[in-house]
Amino acid sequence: MEKKSKTYWKIPETVTVSRPETSSALHPISEMNDTDFNLSRRSFMKLLGASMALMSASCRRPLQKIIPYVKQPKAIVPGKAVYYASTFAINNQAQGILVKTIEGRPVKIEGNPDHPRSQGASSAFAQASLYELYDPQRKRDPTIQGNPTDWKQWLTETGTFLSEARRQKKKIRLLTETTTSPTLRNLYAKFEKAYGVQWFEFEPLSQERVRAAHQASFGHTHIPIVHLDKANIIVSLNQDFLGPTADALTHARNWTQNRKLSSDHPMNRLYVIESGFSLTGANADHRLSKKPSELLKTALSLAKILVQEFQVPTSRAAKEVLNKVTDPATSFEKQFLMAIASDVTQNMGSSLIWVGEQESKELQCVGHYLNSLLKAYGTVIDQRVFQASYDNGFGSIEPLLQELKSDQIDVFITIGGNPVYYLNSEYENHIKKIPHTIRLCLFEDETAKISTYVAPLSHALESWGDAEPETGLLSLIQPTIQPLHDSKLTGDILLNWLQKGDWHDHLRDQWEQHVYSNLQSVASFDVFWQEALRAGVVLLPPTQPQSFVFQDAILKNCFQTSEKASQGLELMIQPSFSTYDGRFAPNGWLQELPDPVTKVTWDNVLAMSPKTAEKFGLRQENKLELRSASGAVELPVFIQPGLAEGVITTTMGYGRTAGSEIAKNVGSNIFTLGPQLYFTALEFKKLRGTHRIAGTQGHDSMAGRPLVLEATLEEFKKHPDFAQHAHPPLQSLYEEHVYAGHRWGMTIDLNACIGCSGCVVACDVENNVPIVGKKQVLKGREMHWLRLDRYYEGHKDNPRVVSQPMLCQHCENAPCESVCPVLATTHSEEGLNEMTYNRCVGTRYCSNNCPYKVRRFNFFDFNADLEHPQELGKNPSVTVRMRGIMEKCTFCVHRINDVKIDEKLKGNDRVPDGKMVTACQQSCPSQAIVFGDLNDPHSQVSKLSKQSRGYHVLEEYDTKPSITYLAKIRNPHPLLKNLEGEHA
Repeated sequence: MEKKSKTYWKIPETVTVSRPETSSALHPISEMNDTDFNLSRRSFMKLLGASMALMSASCRRPLQKIIPYVKQPKAIVPGKAVYYASTFAINNQAQGILVKTIEGRPVKIEGNPDHPRSQGASSAFAQASLYELYDPQRKRDPTIQGNPTDWKQWLTETGTFLSEARRQKKKIRLLTETTTSPTLRNLYAKFEKAYGVQWFEFEPLSQERVRAAHQASFGHTHIPIVHLDKANIIVSLNQDFLGPTADALTHARNWTQNRKLSSDHPMNRLYVIESGFSLTGANADHRLSKKPSELLKTALSLAKILVQEFQVPTSRAAKEVLNKVTDPATSFEKQFLMAIASDVTQNMGSSLIWVGEQESKELQCVGHYLNSLLKAYGTVIDQRVFQASYDNGFGSIEPLLQELKSDQIDVFITIGGNPVYYLNSEYENHIKKIPHTIRLCLFEDETAKISTYVAPLSHALESWGDAEPETGLLSLIQPTIQPLHDSKLTGDILLNWLQKGDWHDHLRDQWEQHVYSNLQSVASFDVFWQEALRAGVVLLPPTQPQSFVFQDAILKNCFQTSEKASQGLELMIQPSFSTYDGRFAPNGWLQELPDPVTKVTWDNVLAMSPKTAEKFGLRQENKLELRSASGAVELPVFIQPGLAEGVITTTMGYGRTAGSEIAKNVGSNIFTLGPQLYFTALEFKKLRGTHRIAGTQGHDSMAGRPLVLEATLEEFKKHPDFAQHAHPPLQSLYEEHVYAGHRWGMTIDLNACIGCSGCVVACDVENNVPIVGKKQVLKGREMHWLRLDRYYEGHKDNPRVVSQPMLCQHCENAPCESVCPVLATTHSEEGLNEMTYNRCVGTRYCSNNCPYKVRRFNFFDFNADLEHPQELGKNPSVTVRMRGIMEKCTFCVHRINDVKIDEKLKGNDRVPDGKMVTACQQSCPSQAIVFGDLNDPHSQVSKLSKQSRGYHVLEEYDTKPSITYLAKIRNPHPLLKNLEGEHA
């Protein structure tokens, strides 16, 4: 197949690398290149001789005490996992999970395959929540004015002044984070009524604008769910539906169903019009960069093209408004919108225009209008199932903020969230003046620091509860371990104040009255309750369809707003893949997780396009101060290809000053600028000095080699074997080794992989991968066994993106095995490249000889300083490595052994296909990873590895990897496939 060769690059500095023989690109940057370990040849020989004498000592494990059960619990079998169905809830979303416990300790979180929201997958946030459970810096005891006390005194004192405040009709205000728990919301309402409390809830990422847009467009606030599996054409307007949200699992699974090449359904097409560079934009077939203030006009231009050019019927009032809309600013944008219009009109009823939740009410209204034109309601957009949505934005708490400013509140109760962190420092001073402040929290955060009465909340894995993320979908939360500290549940504290008993009993009673009674079940409630706990989810009958008739009159106001586009720099604030909105800032696993697009860890940065940086004379890592009317913040500059010119973006959730040592002084608190997520009137100035940014993308460079392969759908249909031509077959002088039993292998479909990094966290948790910190990441010493390489292709101002999971390839001709002087890395009878940790003496020859750069070396004993109870979170099935040990992906060999033992007990000699699932495969929402027995011709992995799209990375080195990658296929529109560079 003849086609123009493509150049892939990781960071802007490498886009022009031509790789001559003397180029430094031939020498991958790795953890070995470190000045701390400069060693002369003589010193090396001395150490080599000493290492031989110390080899026997290196094989000895440190002594550890074990304490047996006094009385063995019946449900506990030593070493055998027990799973509990539960729920991970965040904001207005929830996903079903299965919590794996070993001898009473939760050690891993998987997705619940019976839950519609997770379908067996689990997000990075859900998996990493184990870190918070075992975090030694959690709030441990209740305190009064900073002094530890017991629960009896704490509850007595708070109950007394609450009763007195109620009697005197003083102002009691309750501010909570959003919960989808119908039982807890009902209890909040009862508490509100009993004590004369006014209840507010707040989230920085709220549904405020979504609700306002639905009210204006349809006269109600029912927010329907969308079915991406039913959409052939998807147009995203700053809607990062694959990004850091709890419901991204559902969207990823449904969207990728129609990305995998199948004769059953045509491949869908994704257009993204956005201001930043989102994960959804990275997966788009076509992407257009626009400033936030220009998006509304772009949406109206699309509506005008549909009505005028493609004769889509609409009302006379709408036509009058659209006639006033000016044409797009550039010819490329006009062709981009024409391509969208031609696609959606050919796919009426199976197209979706999706606007981001944080976009303006007017833009969302135009999105509703477009979906009405395209007949999306009732097909792609559900009219019977609705998201949980609440008044939880800054607008909803404005009355509370006014009362705070005027010092009118007598008792202020905050549960969850972190209002002092989110709000301006002005409010912090007013909260300090309140006579009685009560704080219920997991960590002693910024709000707890200035509260009088502070109580520790139990972690979700220690709690009872429920969630209803959408109508008719009820999930249960059940404890998997007794509380590790002297903590309580929110429900228990409220019920104590109400003098109404126990939270668990209250939860059961509510389910009996409001759930069980509506199901007409023939079983008793006790039987129903036990089954609900086992399944973790209960589905209720669907509701009656809701009417979605768009009110055309709103378009006039939308048009008037569109004429007010900004001319200066615009700042857009986005949720973080590491911290979300700040609640996960204490989580070390997430802080060290590279952002899927920027690959930055341990920081939030100020991303801007190369043109914007050049315009203002800025370079990578320059420090910049942003100032608004509310405050100022300092951030380092990060040059990000693909951003719209005149747009700067950053992420929220950093700059914490309390709560955890891990979270403190990491990044900057962007909320000091004010509550909004978009800014147009900002002052900025360049500061002296630079700020080091710890990123992982520049490490282990393999520039210039054909690592990722891709083609368009049209090219693939003409040449389905194009991937085979990239790596011609090699002839070997030796006979191939024949594996008599299993031969384990994996396939990774680049067409399905969205780059979400869920697999990275899954691997970290499963395999006790240590956290090394920013300083070590800067030296290239991150320890992730599985990394996600992000490659750009095309023009640096508007590149395309390919994500590629990279892990140990378990090569049949493994270069690492032949250079190990102590046989610490060997090949198993089942095709695994194995590590024997107590043999390893740390020569690092194997890492140097690995062409994939997937081996990790423990320069320090990262587990030496663990504080109780962190050791309880370690997976007992996987060895915890010490200093001087090399480690890498094992294909979850401990899981393989567990499954083989189970099958052997059943009398089976072989493991059935699908029974053995690796941690990365289990977490993947898009099912991009498949693991199994290559010797089984009927196994899924065997069939996929033989597909025409299959290829092996660096196959020309004759390493014979056990991982087959399936090449990425894009689906561009014929009008645009040759115009990608014009927009840049």
